[in-house]
Amino acid sequence: MTTLSAQLGRGLTRRLPKVDARLVVGLLLVALSVLGGLRLAATSDQTVAVYAAARALPAGHVLTPGDLRTTRIQAAGDVLDGLVPVTTRRPPVDRVLRFPLAEGGLVGAASIGGVTRAGREITVPIAPEHALGGALQPGDRVDVLASFDKGTGDAKTLTVAAGAQVVDVVHADGLFGQREGQLTALTISVKPDDVVFVAFAVRNAELDIVRASASARGVRARFDVSELP
Repeated sequence: MTTLSAQLGRGLTRRLPKVDARLVVGLLLVALSVLGGLRLAATSDQTVAVYAAARALPAGHVLTPGDLRTTRIQAAGDVLDGLVPVTTRRPPVDRVLRFPLAEGGLVGAASIGGVTRAGREITVPIAPEHALGGALQPGDRVDVLASFDKGTGDAKTLTVAAGAQVVDVVHADGLFGQREGQLTALTISVKPDDVVFVAFAVRNAELDIVRASASARGVRARFDVSELP
């Protein structure tokens, strides 16, 4: 009986495979690594920091650091398109708001104009057909052209202000719906030395507003009828 039991034990021992302890430890480490990676991916921050209005801001307002705060939104999808992200670069201060922003409203790139410059503000009456069809917003850069002595031998067109910044856009209230919402005037910020020329042109010339270009240096600033062939 004892001999039979011993033979059966030796037979079972031969049938059981030997387990390599190092292999088991390696497999456990791999499993733990995979589980840790999955947990990290599930809990990682999928948001991006963007700028929002710290308070209600009107159109034409010049942004200051106190007007802005940062908030985080989901990075997925098209939500980020057009928004101003928080980066290591300077925040969009000293720039003019094209549209009003409610408190907490996200700041979009299309809602801010150019950098403001020190100048003097003046309101220029203008019709849409002489101001890009009325397609102007606060923050836009424009040149003011004035045509004097129309139809005479002394007719001439001068650039009376270059690179002026649109501060506000004035629209008609309209009477019984007529011309309602149509552009009637622009408030612009011009160089201190240019404001007197703009004021003179408003009263003595026909005006045209053109969009300014940063690459427009060296272009013709005036034209006299005597230059016609």
